[in-house]
Amino acid sequence: MLLAITVLAGCRQDVFPAKENPEESNPLPSAIVKEQDYLAFASMQTFNRAMEQMQGDKESPELFEKRYPGYRSMRLLQDSIQGLEDQSGSIWSQANIPDPYFRTVLSAEGRIRIADTLYQFEPGKEQGIAYAVPMASAKELLSGKTPPQKIKGVAIYQTTMNMLPFPKWADDPIKIDDPSTWELCRFPDSFMIPWWGQKGGAVYHDDSGAELPRDNGRRIRIDYHRWRVGYVFYSSIGIRVKIWKDTRFGGWMSNIRMDKVFMEACTEGRIITPGIFPVPFHENAILSADNTNVLEKTLKWSAAPMHTEVMPEHFNFHFKALFRGRPVERYINE
Repeated sequence: MLLAITVLAGCRQDVFPAKENPEESNPLPSAIVKEQDYLAFASMQTFNRAMEQMQGDKESPELFEKRYPGYRSMRLLQDSIQGLEDQSGSIWSQANIPDPYFRTVLSAEGRIRIADTLYQFEPGKEQGIAYAVPMASAKELLSGKTPPQKIKGVAIYQTTMNMLPFPKWADDPIKIDDPSTWELCRFPDSFMIPWWGQKGGAVYHDDSGAELPRDNGRRIRIDYHRWRVGYVFYSSIGIRVKIWKDTRFGGWMSNIRMDKVFMEACTEGRIITPGIFPVPFHENAILSADNTNVLEKTLKWSAAPMHTEVMPEHFNFHFKALFRGRPVERYINE
């Protein structure tokens, strides 16, 4: 047992090196720099501190991005194309990255550097790929002449960057749980089955069963889902509601707005990181917005130099949206 404790202590020391100066309220300019077309974080502690500031509402993603002139984040890229879902567009227009804070630190080219490793993320139709490239080989990656998988020292990981095929609630007939039985943090007796990706559905009809009002003759849909995603060194869970309009080009655009949208969620589970005992968590959130095309919230996140997972055991979600006077509401209790 003493040997096991000694080994665990050694692992913990490697995973979490000495903390940086706790009196620093903002990341040092030298701790985060723009290199080429991506951001470089001096250490995992630097990355954690930046995420804590944004996710703690101490600094908005917009303000964070402005600190680094010339930097273009994945958030800016996907906002600029207004969420186009079109197979003929950029590969990144097809990538579903629900966490707004990870979209902020990931460059428009899908790159980020943590300490001495440059990560190149690529979306896939069902699963994404992350290439972890040592900085000694970074020039090969940036030149584009060598396929990432053939670069010396590269490690390859699968990621959950896209929407995955999970059972969705039927939209016809409409299924809505009885609101009178709803309690935000009352969970079922059994644990939920772990999943990666996003669970939810696409709603085309209001609560009376009538099709949502069309926009210039184009169909409207409202997507709602919970996410659990993993990007090698970062994992998060959260909720999102987004509205889309069918286009004449075989895709969907998120360039219209809901009148109002309200969301609430409650979740509990454990954070799993190699070499460290599982850490329990319990989170809940209530938020709303007017005149918006999307409302999303990260409920829990974890970052570590090696693989880390946020694993919910229960996850309740309720949303209500209003589009041109038509209400849409759903409850998920799991």
